[in-house]
This record gives sequence, structure tokens and C-alpha cells, in this order.
Amino acid sequence: MTAGLRLFHSALAHHLQAYLEFKQKLGYTSFYNLHAAKDFDGYLLFRSVTSVRQLDERLVANWMHSIPTQAAATKNAKLRFARGFLNYLVRLDLLPDNPAQRIHYLRQKVYKPYIYTLQEIHRILEAARGLQRRYPNRLTGWTMETFVLLAYACGLRLGEAIRLKIEDVDFEQGCLALWKTKFHKERLVPFSPAVGQKLQAYLARRDKARLPAGPRDPFFAHPGGKYSKGGVQQRFHLLLALCGMTKSGRGGPRLHDLRHAFAVHRLYKWYQEGHDILNKLPLLSTYMGHVNIENTQVYLTITQALLREGDRRFQSSFEGVSDKALRRAIGKP
Repeated sequence: MTAGLRLFHSALAHHLQAYLEFKQKLGYTSFYNLHAAKDFDGYLLFRSVTSVRQLDERLVANWMHSIPTQAAATKNAKLRFARGFLNYLVRLDLLPDNPAQRIHYLRQKVYKPYIYTLQEIHRILEAARGLQRRYPNRLTGWTMETFVLLAYACGLRLGEAIRLKIEDVDFEQGCLALWKTKFHKERLVPFSPAVGQKLQAYLARRDKARLPAGPRDPFFAHPGGKYSKGGVQQRFHLLLALCGMTKSGRGGPRLHDLRHAFAVHRLYKWYQEGHDILNKLPLLSTYMGHVNIENTQVYLTITQALLREGDRRFQSSFEGVSDKALRRAIGKP
């Protein structure tokens, strides 16, 4: 929380502040917790709520649906925040029970990540190299090529790559030191010699641009300073447009889907090598910085779907050929 800055103004401001600090100590650093808390604080002011005892089922439901045009996912996120905050108040004996628990979540479509093929990733990298040739005096092309490669090769979250400092890249040991990650899961992430060469080449190009290169300076930078998430996503969307891969609406592809692709491709590779991928899940979970293995098990379903699709395509392409060969082998016309 920002010291000395008053974030909340309702009668429950102190409790909201304390709740967010409590969540931070548990490792929850999501920006949405702060956004939802401020929105709820404003609603409490609007409804002239002066006591914790006024927090009932109707008030929470009205806040949840206060903007009818909001998506079901957004309304569910508001309800999730309310349930957590009111549970916190119950533990403090400020409420007898949690009225938000009696409100049901809305049905919403489950987001299906876009799993890039290796060919698509090569196309995106080539689009970044095209920017290098077109704008040789700008660092953007080199930044995006290195960013995309690192995000895919190491399965990084967008925020993890943006927060990476020069001192966090250990070329001697071949690993990244990731700090202040989601749920405070600090970890060391190894990278291959080929990735290391790309990172060193980017630093050399970065030096030519005369950007600050102290140990604590951001690894990915531009003349204006550190990249924002929006800035990187905008440039990535440009690469997708250059590749003809943009798609309107839900379903991707997104920059974060590089992380999903990394996980699925790794599991698929283990499958091809004959490993028991269930035994490999804890390794992948640790590498990706997941809180629990259930988050990693999601990729098993995606991997199995890819295998089924591959089998279907194989059969549709070669079933006729194999059927004729079988008939000839058994002497049938």
C-alpha cells in the first residue's frame, strides 16, 4: 500500500485498508483487489453505510449488479472480493456470518488459452526481426524479439519479464532470478545456452542505444525508461498484425498465451520422450511458480486435446491409404 495516501473514504475505510494489507502478507498482489476495494468503498459511500452491521446480502448483490453491462466475469470478481472481505470481518467477530456466501456466482464462459504452434512463434519472431530491418536505429524490434523468445522459452508471466533487472540475469549460471512474483513465489529459472546468447546480444544492442545499464536498471527498456504492461502488449499486438494472426473477441491469441504454449509444449515433449507426465507435473509447477499443482494440471487437459486432434487429423489424412494397404495385404479387392 502507498504510505501516507488515503485510499478509502467510507466508514469502513480502516477495515478495507487492513484487509488489503492482510492479503498482501499472504502473497496476494493482484491489482484487482485494490480496484475492487476502492469500488466497494465508493458504493458504501453512495449507500451511506455507516456500520459493518449494514453489510447484508441485498447490499452486496446490488453492488455486484450495480453496472448491468459488466461481464459476468467482472461481477463474479466483485462477489469474490466481497466474500473474502466479509470473511475477514467474520474472523474479527464484527459479523455473525458472511451474507455474500448466500449469493451464487454467475455462469461464465471458461477462457480457453490459445496454444501457439512452433511455426506461429517463428513467424512472430520473424515479424520482430522485420522491425529491426525496417527501423535499424530503434530498439523496439530487438526488444520484442528477445521478449517473445524469453516469455516462451522460460514460461514467464508478462509482469515477471517486465520487472526483470539486469542483475537478475546470471549468464554464468544460466538462470533468471525472479522476485516479487505472483503470490510471492520467488524462484530461479534456468535458461538454455541459446537463450543466453540472445539475451547477451540484446544487452549489446541495448548498450548501443545508450540506455542506463546499472545492475538494478530494467533489462527491457526504452529511451523513456521501463516498459509498462500496456506498452508491451500493444507492440506484441502489432507483431500479430504483421503475421496476420489478430483475432477479434475472446480466444486470443494473447501475449500471456506464450506461457501456456510453453507448458503444453513441454508436456507434449515429455510425452514424446516416453516420460510419465503425471510425475513431471511437480517439476513444471515449480518451474512456472504455481501456488499448487492443480494450477498445472489444467495443461494436461489441453495436451490430451492436442493429442486427440493430432490423431483425428492423421486418420482423416491417411485412413484411406492405410485401408487400401490393409486390403491388399489380406488379399481383398
